[in-house]
Amino acid sequence: MKKIILISLLLFISMSYAQEKKISVDYIVEYLIPNKRQATIDTVKIGLDKSGRYIWTDSEYLAKDLAKSMFSGKENMMKNSELAIILDTKNMSVMLFFNSGENEMYMNMSLYNFFPVSGSSDAESFELISENTNEKVSVADREGIVYNIYPSNETSEKIAVVFDESIDVNNNKLFNNFFKLVFAAEGGSVLNDLELPNGLILNISNKGETFVEAIKIQTERKTFTINHSFKITE
Repeated sequence: MKKIILISLLLFISMSYAQEKKISVDYIVEYLIPNKRQATIDTVKIGLDKSGRYIWTDSEYLAKDLAKSMFSGKENMMKNSELAIILDTKNMSVMLFFNSGENEMYMNMSLYNFFPVSGSSDAESFELISENTNEKVSVADREGIVYNIYPSNETSEKIAVVFDESIDVNNNKLFNNFFKLVFAAEGGSVLNDLELPNGLILNISNKGETFVEAIKIQTERKTFTINHSFKITE
């Protein structure tokens, strides 16, 4: 399955960027994510800007996972692998840099190609609702408010999400296009609207099981410069 996904990615690679591009993130958050398959807890670092335009990660776990898919049986290729990913939520494109040993790879891929959507007149439409429980909890030494998030057509399918509303993040812009694409591609349904509170996500859980939890939050603005191009000079 991993090789199929990798091949699909490569089919839509653009091997150059037209010009140098600078992208900034306002916050960098380290999250703990349980890995049931390996019975471990992975640490994933996520950067995002308050406008909800960009998401960045340089997850060591994702890098090793990608290296394992590409260089099966070559343990030395997986030890020092690096991966940086930036998702542009407005254009729904992914910029990726991968390094393992002497191998480097650059990608600029449209997610609309990766998640092809076929329109259907029978597609069910719904809204994504957020319900403030007024419950306050402490996560990563910060106070957050618990919201129940659920689709309007399945009100019993609730996920608890803790938001720190003192940290400005436009979650509707952050998730709108991505959720619409995923629901349309995977479930054949149409997301008409979503109502998410502004704020940094601290925790995601369901029926007492934690899926994501923040452990460290940096609020210093960081800027990334992207400039990988192949140009012919006379």
